[in-house]
Formats: sequence, structure tokens, C-alpha cells
Amino acid sequence: MTNSTDLLLDELENLAKVVLLDSRLARKVLSWKERERRPALHVAVGKLVFSDTRKPLRHITVELRDRDIGARGEFLGRGMTDKNGCFEIYYDPLDAGVHDAPDLELRIIATRPTFSEDNRIVLSEVLVHLIKGGDQVREQRYDFGLHDVPYWPYDDAKPFPRVLLHELNGSPEDLALGRRTQAYEVSERYQAIKTKHVALNVISPALLTTDRVQADYPPNLTIRREQQKPGSTRADDFFVDRLLNGMNPCLLERSTALVNRYRVRFNWDAYAKNPDHDLHNAEAHLELAAGALRVVQITLQRRLEGPGQAGPELGEPLTFTPADGERWLQAKRVFRTNTFFAAELIEHFVKAHLQMEQYAIAAFRNLNKSPLQLLLFPHLKEVININQRADVLLVSESGYIPKAGPLSLRGVLDVCMDRMSRLDWAGWKPRAPLGDFHTYARVANLYWSVLTRYVDVFFEKHLDGIRRDWIEVLAMSDDLVAHSVAWKPADREIPAAAAPRSGPPGSTRGGFEPSDRNELDDPTIPRVQIGGVMKAVRPVTSSEQASAEDLDRLKQLCRYVLFHTTFWHTWVNDAQPDDGGEVAYSALALRNGSFGPEGDPDIAPTAIEASQLLFLTHVLAEVRYGYILKNEDGDVPEELRMLLLEAKNEFARLGYDVSNIRSRVNI
Repeated sequence: MTNSTDLLLDELENLAKVVLLDSRLARKVLSWKERERRPALHVAVGKLVFSDTRKPLRHITVELRDRDIGARGEFLGRGMTDKNGCFEIYYDPLDAGVHDAPDLELRIIATRPTFSEDNRIVLSEVLVHLIKGGDQVREQRYDFGLHDVPYWPYDDAKPFPRVLLHELNGSPEDLALGRRTQAYEVSERYQAIKTKHVALNVISPALLTTDRVQADYPPNLTIRREQQKPGSTRADDFFVDRLLNGMNPCLLERSTALVNRYRVRFNWDAYAKNPDHDLHNAEAHLELAAGALRVVQITLQRRLEGPGQAGPELGEPLTFTPADGERWLQAKRVFRTNTFFAAELIEHFVKAHLQMEQYAIAAFRNLNKSPLQLLLFPHLKEVININQRADVLLVSESGYIPKAGPLSLRGVLDVCMDRMSRLDWAGWKPRAPLGDFHTYARVANLYWSVLTRYVDVFFEKHLDGIRRDWIEVLAMSDDLVAHSVAWKPADREIPAAAAPRSGPPGSTRGGFEPSDRNELDDPTIPRVQIGGVMKAVRPVTSSEQASAEDLDRLKQLCRYVLFHTTFWHTWVNDAQPDDGGEVAYSALALRNGSFGPEGDPDIAPTAIEASQLLFLTHVLAEVRYGYILKNEDGDVPEELRMLLLEAKNEFARLGYDVSNIRSRVNI
């Protein structure tokens, strides 16, 4: 048998020399002959660290190739970095071709899991970085040395944990093709409307009214309801329903003195104002009776004209009740602008977009082998890309929120910092329902129970893998905490004597307390300090080995992330046209005193501001790609989809369709 093999190799060698000459196939054939005289395998070694923190880039795939100009290069070998970021790849130099010492190139490759139709895991590969090695390498051991890899790097210039997007390195991921296509189609439809308004404003501004702008966009929830039943959306019961179950499902505080008295308040004293728009502190009082909440009074306190800095002079607080007729309707409109502005900036941008980016960075940087990729990646992907777009469109000097809202850019950024400083996964769960009328809370708790079952099932199935690669969880936790903003207690956590002034009477901590603390920070859960700074985000673990308590904390973090990237973002984002799609009903801010008839154009936003508002609310809600049950990209685990389908009728009884739940923050 051996003689026959040798004969075959001899004949192939002759063929290569005579017929094939210097082709790639000839070199491969000659290498087969040379293997009979093969030297010892060579090895390439080195160490990879993150370019920003210089910590080890562990458990990431490294591939060695012979670098060929204009070609993919000959594959030489593959390996994976260890927990210290070190690698070694053994290779046969003859794989580069006979009499051709390899020009080495190291490729760093990340893996991304999806599922086949029969629910098997399929790994795709993403090229992360290239490292050029030596030319004509002949030594048996080649050391690439220590290399910095710009893999999901943090942007230290930003006040929040954000990824550094560099034009040379690009984004570590991109939006799915289906998502991009949807966005183009929807944007094109509404961009034509907005462009027409901008042109008309230049040519003949007198012809561009808010009524004309409104008529060019599709009717929203309030307009359709008004067409069916005039006055219904300005009624008190609708006001309360949107306060509890609308785009901004507000957290209520309960009176410590009056039974069944609640309040919702907004206070902006600590933030710099936009000089072109009005700004009111606002407080609504509600009473619970006969199984329903009703609004009984609204107190407003306007910031007086001035340079717009924080800590301003305030006008006298004005209190309105349902007995005040037209003024009551106007007070509710002012209150709705507070609710809608807070919804866009805090509930939507901060809680869903900005907050979840920090979890995305920490997860994608560190989870390279752990089964947690399957659990978290489908819901954390793409958020950095949409956030980059929001930086320009919404929260820049020319962005829509500081231009059309009541706060300056400095004020907007300060709100973001304050809210980020007290958001954390530890101990969090959805608010308790106040009654059957509290639809948001009932649906949220049902969804939380589904997530709890899902996470438990996932951990039971993948526990060995999670434990085996626990060092990745430790690294993720360390990154989360190290890059978290500093913790800052909310007013309700400050002793009453030290509480800041808060505008309308009764709006300080005294007299009211949270109706429940489920979604508020639990001060009994320890935090950690880094460099003398108390961090807002708490660690999951401090050990390379998982304890039972560590696993419970990790489950809680996973539930929290999944809740906010899927259900919370869906609820807030998709309700934008409902609460912000009629300019007369609500806007980011009003002007010239804010009080007056809905049809007064001097009080309403300008026509251009109105068009921009309606453009954004429709586009952001109508880009529909990336849903849990549709699973367009095939990466949502079957267990979550099955559990949602099993609970579909329970959700339907609460008036909620689970097919509407988005799988991630990509719009």
C-alpha cells in the first residue's frame, strides 16, 4: 500500500512539474510530496488585549493565514485566546506552498449564533481585526507579541458608557438589511411631506400653518377618537388612562395624609431652559374611588423669563380643578406636554436606548464562549447603531429635542446623566397594578413572569456552560461597573431637610411616598466604589467561580435587560403617534405662556417644529423590523417564542397582542 501511495505521489509530482507548472494546484500537489519529509510543526504565539482598557481579550477566535496580495490567503491554522488573552496556533509551513515561506497574518474573529429551521445552533463569523505578521517567516516559533485590539471600545470622551465609533475601524456591527430597507421605505414616505413643509415655509411662510401640517400626516389615535366621539380625548378619564397606560406610564406617589390620594409630578428646576419655549413644573393629584382613578387637581408653576440657567426664579403656583372649565382643559394640555417630553427624553431615550447600550458593550466585549450569547445578543444587537443616529438627530446642538423642547442641550444632557445615575438591574421588577384599570402594570407583570420562566429554563439547560465560562460573566460585570456613571440618589432618597426646592406646594418629599418601590432603587443592596466614586450599576459577581447567589444575580440582570430591550421599548416607542401625533393635543413644549385655545398658533409649536414632531413620531413607530415572534434574523431562542405563544391568550385578555413585542432596540 505504501509503495502504491509513493508511486501516486511521484506521478502527481511529475504532472505538477510538467503540466501545471506554477499554478496554485501545482504548489498544493508538490506540498503533498514534501509532507513525506515534513519538519516539525511551527507555532505562532501572542497576546491580545482591549485597546481601551488593556485587559485580556479572552476566548476569541484567532486564525492564521499566509498573506497573499489580492487573495484570501492560505489557511494555516486556528485557535482561541485563553483567559489571559494569550494564543498559540500550530501550523505546517508547507501549507503556504512548496519553497514559499509564509507571510503571516492574524485574523481576529467573533462568532454570532443563530438557529437553523430544526433549532440547531449555527455560528456565523465576523472579522474583527487584522494583524500583519512577519514576511517569509521561517523560524519554528513566531511571536506576534502584545497587540491592542479595538474591539467594542469604550468612548472615554462621553459622559455615559458609549461605544467608540471610529471611521477607520467602523462599527462593530451594523443594522440588519431588513431593518435598513424598512427604514428607507418609511423615511422616504414621510420625508417627502416634511420637505414640502420646509420648502413652503421658505417660499410662503404664511401659508404653512400647524393645521395644514397636521392634515398632511396620517390621523393618530386622538384624532380618530375625536372623529368618532368629539371631546372624548380631552375628557378627564382619557387623561388618567394615558397617564397610567400611555407612552409615559407614570409612576405614582401616594399621600401619607389623605387616603386614596395619589400624585404625578414633573420638576425641572435643576436643568437649563430653552429660551424659545415655556417650561412648567407640574403636579397632578388623583383620587382612587369605586375602583377607578380620577384627576382632582393640577398645579403648575412657570419658570420666569431669564437667562435660562438651572435654579431659576419661579412664578406663583397656580392650581386648577375640573370646575375651572376652559382653564382646566388648558392646564391638562400643559401637563400633557410635560408627560410627552419626559416620555421622549427619559422613558424612551434614557431608559431604553442610552441605558441598554452599556449592557450591549459589556456583553459583546466579553461573552465569546458563554451560552449567554444565545440569551442576550438577539436583544442587545443594533442598539449602538440606532443610538449613534439619535446623537445627531435628537440630542445634538441641532437635534430635535433641545430645539423643540423646553430644555437646552445642556439641560437635556444633565437630565440624561441624572436618570442614568439611578438606573440599575439589582432588585428591579415592574410596578404593582393599582387596579384593573392599570393596564400597563398588569401587562408588564405578566411579561415579567414569562421572562422569569424563560430565564429559569435557559439557565437549567445551559448551566454547565455558564459555569464553565464564568470568567466571561466576571469580565462583563467588571466592565459594567467600571464604566457606569456615578450613583446619585433621587430626591426621595435624600433626607427631607436636605431636599432641594421642588416648585409647586407639596412637591417635596414630605406628604407623599412612592406607591411602591418595585422600579425604584433599593438602597439596602450594596454598591461598589471605584477610584472613590460610588457606581450606579452594581456588580453581578466578584469571583471566577459562580456561587448560587451569583447565578441568581445574573438571572436578575438578564430579566432586566430583556424586559427593557423588548417590552419596555416596544410600549414606549410604538405609542409615540398615539400621544404625540396630534399637535393640538400634545407636543414637546408650548410657547408664549402656554395658556390659550388649542387653535392659537402662537401657543402651539411652530409649523416646522410640528412637522418635525409628526415626522419623527410616525417614522419611529412605523419601522417594523425585528420582532420576537417573527424572528426575522433567526436568532431568538425557541423557548422564549414558545412561552410567549403559550401566554398569548392571557395577554389578549388584557388587550395586548404579543406579536407586537419587538426583539431589540433598533429604532
